[in-house]
Amino acid sequence: MKTFLLATVAALSMATASAQIGKAASEATDATKHKIDQKRAENEAEKSGPVGKVVNNVKSDYHKKQSQRSAGKAKKALKDAG
Repeated sequence: MKTFLLATVAALSMATASAQIGKAASEATDATKHKIDQKRAENEAEKSGPVGKVVNNVKSDYHKKQSQRSAGKAKKALKDAG
């Protein structure tokens, strides 16, 4: 009976770790997408007029913060998996 319980606990821990790794990969992907959007907004800001610069700088700041948030969540998910 103890062996069965230990096997069940081990299987559940592995399933949880796998889910955490999947979540970390998803968050890392989100961070990368936001980083790309940030760079795109920065490039558009350089080419825009005064109003466009403000709008694109706001977009850039938003994507920068979201990228940092997603990267932090990915790190936390990996830490929780291990």
